[in-house]
Amino acid sequence: MIARRWLGAALGVVLAAFMVTAAPSGPFVLTARVETTPVESRGDAADDSAIWFNRASPGESRVLATDKLRGLEVYDLHGRNVQSLPLGRLNNVDLRQDVPMRGGYMDLAVATHRDELGLAVFEIQDSGQVRFLGLARTGLEEIYGVCLYRYGEQLHVFSNGKDGRYMQHRLAVSDSGPEVTLLREFRLDSQPEGCVVDDPSGRLFMGEESVGVWVMAASPDAALDRDLVIRAEAPLAADIEGLALHGSEFLLVSSQGNHRFAVLEAAPPYRLRGIFRIDHDPVAGIGHVRDTDGVAVSAHDFGPGFRQGLVVVQDGDNAPRNQNFKYLAWAQIAEVLGLDDAIGQARRR
Repeated sequence: MIARRWLGAALGVVLAAFMVTAAPSGPFVLTARVETTPVESRGDAADDSAIWFNRASPGESRVLATDKLRGLEVYDLHGRNVQSLPLGRLNNVDLRQDVPMRGGYMDLAVATHRDELGLAVFEIQDSGQVRFLGLARTGLEEIYGVCLYRYGEQLHVFSNGKDGRYMQHRLAVSDSGPEVTLLREFRLDSQPEGCVVDDPSGRLFMGEESVGVWVMAASPDAALDRDLVIRAEAPLAADIEGLALHGSEFLLVSSQGNHRFAVLEAAPPYRLRGIFRIDHDPVAGIGHVRDTDGVAVSAHDFGPGFRQGLVVVQDGDNAPRNQNFKYLAWAQIAEVLGLDDAIGQARRR
């Protein structure tokens, strides 16, 4: 069920009850399969990630992740740090591959740069090496979250600030560096961070930390009406942080307030398919996951261990070591939540 932004409070309560009662039993308990080298910075430092798929050699794919006190870190599928770019306070990161740019095609990543109040733009080369292309300033104060949108042949960037303000820019890369053109602005009522766009459907999902997850049209020409997909209340809790998509079928939401993850169908009526948490694996020696900020999902086949896709989650409690990121196989989630049939049905529609 979807709560319209303009509905009265009483009706909103009724709809919220429907959303919650649709939830299956849970939370289910999973364990991570891989964990990354801890970030270099102490304290609350690791934050968000994005997954780059190496089409020529899937086992050589990369995970780009932010140390929000230091810069961008790059990991392989074994969790080893293979590259570090100490560029300052980078918060959230997202990427798109095969973007038409500069007369060819580029794999590009964009991170919010909180020191420069702008966007740090990177190229990911065929080898997986990441190259910093430059900064594009947005004028957005306290820039925070970011997500990318492939709009036809264009690449758009949604960025937000702690005051709830969103900006949508078109990104171009020239010989002189990245350039952005403002397309529209809008605002949520309180602090957002995580967001994600389903390119084929043009749906923009936005987390408002104390409220829940909204959905609206990503097209710059569309109306600004938005719908509430799920509230930040039981079985979830504030803060709503990371959002990620497995293909166009499922939306993954991290609920930092109660260390849970929700999986919803990514199309109306956005049915909640289940809740899980990630606990300690004593055999593998990989710890639990708590206080999660960013999440990333890719539906590609990465080879043994990650045939149905890869899930990367930030671990806000990796004591006694610094924070890090942990990997799960999407197959683990699909099995406990019974999602395989739903994927087949969605693809046949």
